Amino acid sequence: MQNDAKTDKPKAGMNFLLVGSGQMFTSMVIAGFIVGYAFDYYFETTPIFMMVGGLLGIIGGTQKVHRLLMRMEKAGQTKEQIKDADVK
Repeated sequence: MQNDAKTDKPKAGMNFLLVGSGQMFTSMVIAGFIVGYAFDYYFETTPIFMMVGGLLGIIGGTQKVHRLLMRMEKAGQTKEQIKDADVK
């Protein structure tokens, strides 16, 4: 009985990944803006590259956080839940 209770609890280390997901998203957006600004400065253009870089940072940050959350969800499932999902 106690063995089943241990498998239902998520691992403590996984919770720390949730703390870093907001920072991960924010850093991707800021990096996109900085790289875009550098291209604008180098090519002496209007802030078109900065806007494109920011947009790519938002898209990349969203994908990275989504992938992290899906990995955490899969790791939190028990073996029976994985077998049930494979059968369906």
